[in-house]
Amino acid sequence: MTESDKHRLMVPDDKVLAGGLMSVPILYRFRGPLDRAALSRALDRVVDRHVSLRITYERAGLRRLREHVLPPGVHLPLTETVVSEPAEAERLMAARMAEMFDPDGLPLTADLYRLADTEHLLLINVNHRVTDAWSNALIRRDLARFYNAETGVATDPLPAVEWLPGDYYAWRDARLAGEPGRRHAEYWDRQAPRLKWAGLRQRTEKFGERRPPSRVVDIAFAPGDVAALRELAAAERTTSFAALLALWFGVLHAATEELGLVVCSIHANRIRPEAWNTVGQFANLTYLRVDLPAEPTFRDVLRLTRTASLEAMAHQEYPVFNVVTHPGTTPRTVSRAGEVAFNMLATPPNADGAAVADFNGLEAVALPFPAGVSSHFDLELFITPRPDGLSGVLRWAEGVYEPELVAALADTYASMVSAVAQDPDVALSGFLKRFR
Repeated sequence: MTESDKHRLMVPDDKVLAGGLMSVPILYRFRGPLDRAALSRALDRVVDRHVSLRITYERAGLRRLREHVLPPGVHLPLTETVVSEPAEAERLMAARMAEMFDPDGLPLTADLYRLADTEHLLLINVNHRVTDAWSNALIRRDLARFYNAETGVATDPLPAVEWLPGDYYAWRDARLAGEPGRRHAEYWDRQAPRLKWAGLRQRTEKFGERRPPSRVVDIAFAPGDVAALRELAAAERTTSFAALLALWFGVLHAATEELGLVVCSIHANRIRPEAWNTVGQFANLTYLRVDLPAEPTFRDVLRLTRTASLEAMAHQEYPVFNVVTHPGTTPRTVSRAGEVAFNMLATPPNADGAAVADFNGLEAVALPFPAGVSSHFDLELFITPRPDGLSGVLRWAEGVYEPELVAALADTYASMVSAVAQDPDVALSGFLKRFR
C-alpha cells in the first residue's frame, strides 16, 4: 500500500462524514421517452469499464479501510420512485446524498425519480473516495455513449483506460519521493506560515464537529461580460480561471477590507495523459494567497492572482495532508485557511462539459448540486462553463454565515464582473460600501 493509499483510506469519525460530505453527485433531468432498461444497462457498462466503481471496503483496524475490487459483471441497482413535484424529488435526493455509503456495497448508487411519463430526474451518487469532478465528467461521457449504444445509435469507441487508479498512486508516490517531491515540500514549507486568514466566519468553529447543511445562491453572468473577461485574461497572458478567481479575491477584499487573502481550490492533478480517462480520486486541494496593495484595482488583483495560480498549479501534486505537518500550521490553521474555496470545472479531453449531454431521444440537462447537503467548505464559489457562457453557484454552510452576507457576496461578484468587463482598472474601493 502506498503512502497515498494509507491516507486516502483513513476514516474520520462517522459523525464527521455524515450529512453528505463523501457525496460527489451526478444529477440529470431527462425529458422525453426514457428507456429505463437501456439506462440500467448503460450504468452497468460504466461500472464494468472503471475499476474504481467496483471497489468495496471493509474496516481493517482503527479508522482504516481495506479495499476489495469486484470483477466485471456487477449489477448496479437503479431504483425508481414516483414523485409529485420537483421539490419532493429534491428533498429525496438531498436525503439520499446525506446517507452514509454502505462499505459492503458499490461506491455509487443510482436513483431515478419519475415526475411524469416523459420527465425524470436521475441521481448517481458517487463516493468521494473513488471520484472527483474530472472523473464524474468521464462517467457522464461514458453513460451517454453507452445509453446511445443500448438504444441503437452507432457510437464511436471510447478512449482506452490506460492507467488503473493504483498505477497513478504508485507513479505519484515514486515521483514525490524524488527531486519533484523535494521541490514541492520546500515550496509548501515557505507557504505554510502564510496560510492564515481571519476570514468571514460568523460562528465559532468546533474542530471535528459535524458539518452543517449547505445552502446555495445562483450567480448569473451576461454573455457579453464573460466574453470581455476572457479577452482580458488573454491580454494579461492568463486564463479565465485566474480572472474569475481574481474577482473572488476582489469580493473578499470588499467584504473584509483585508489585504492578505487566502482561498483554497481543487486542482484536477492530471498532469499525465495516461490518467486522463481513469476514474479515481486524484484531485488535490491547494491554497492560494494574494497580498494586495493598499488601494488595489482589479488589474492589480488579476496580475497577483496569475502569479499565485501558476505557483499553486506547479505544486498541485503535493498531498494536502502533508501541508498540515509543516512549520507554522496545525489542522485548525488549515481548516481556517480552507474556509473559503473557489472551484471551476475542468473538462477532460474527449468529454463534454457538465451542461452538455447527448442522450438519444432525450432532452438532458445537468442539474446543480442541491441544497441541504453538507460541504467540506464554509463558503464555496463554483463556476461551471456552459455552451452559452458561465454559470455560478455560491454554496454556504447554514448557520456559519448570515444569509444577508451571502446574498451581498453573490450580488457583488456579479456586479464586479460587469464593472470589470467595462473597465479592468476599476478600483475595488468602490465595492466596499456594499458591506458597511
